[in-house]
Amino acid sequence: MNMNSCPFIMDWNEDGKKDLMSGEQSPLSGNTGNIRLYLNEGTNEAPVFGSYSLINAGANPIYIYRTNPVVYDLDTDGLKDLIVGNDNGQVYFYKNVGTNAAPQFNTTRDTLKTTHGVVIDAYYGSRVHFVDWTGDGDLDMLISGFDGFVQLYENNTITGIEEGEKQKIFVTGPDITPNPTTESALFAYSLETPAHVRVDIYSIDGRLVATPINQSESSGQHQFTWHARDVQGRKLPAGIYLVRLTADSEMNTKSLIITH
Repeated sequence: MNMNSCPFIMDWNEDGKKDLMSGEQSPLSGNTGNIRLYLNEGTNEAPVFGSYSLINAGANPIYIYRTNPVVYDLDTDGLKDLIVGNDNGQVYFYKNVGTNAAPQFNTTRDTLKTTHGVVIDAYYGSRVHFVDWTGDGDLDMLISGFDGFVQLYENNTITGIEEGEKQKIFVTGPDITPNPTTESALFAYSLETPAHVRVDIYSIDGRLVATPINQSESSGQHQFTWHARDVQGRKLPAGIYLVRLTADSEMNTKSLIITH
């Protein structure tokens, strides 16, 4: 029995199958506030979950009362991270220092704050979800508490440019049409100077699913058609994806919605 469970679905071990993560309050076993991971031993069409393991921070299982976990690549480094709401209403961030196939988290954690340094607090029982709410290519946060209200925190990060850094913008795009798409999309971008260009497609939980472009290109206008398939040629499921265009040291990100 898993009291006050908060489930989240993602591909934890990069085997192409959806796995189940669940927070908890106070199960009958006496362990409280852990995060349970159930790996899918069946298929995506017919998932089968056996025994669970606990998610660790360092060498010990994470313990937070009424833990509400979600998994996203919040710092846009290409690795899925762990974000945890909990009973006190705050939101904790555990950075992935391992790999996407074998995530690892340090014992230290960060508490999410606004750009003014104010701790984000839903007062009681925070549960969070990340989505590109404003359509500007980065993840915004929706958070709710036991009072029933939902708050939106807009992500003001300028993708690909460190705070205080001033550099020439020499790449524009990617422009994606149509968006949403069902089968394929045209990606267009321009370079003011020659550069090595890489286009990576990520699922919303930070999993790299495709790299359709990875080559040196001349200045000027460029475009290509992507057929919404992963690195193994399989059709991607419907959902929200992040398209990251890197040209030498500069990076732009846009969101893409796939529907079927």
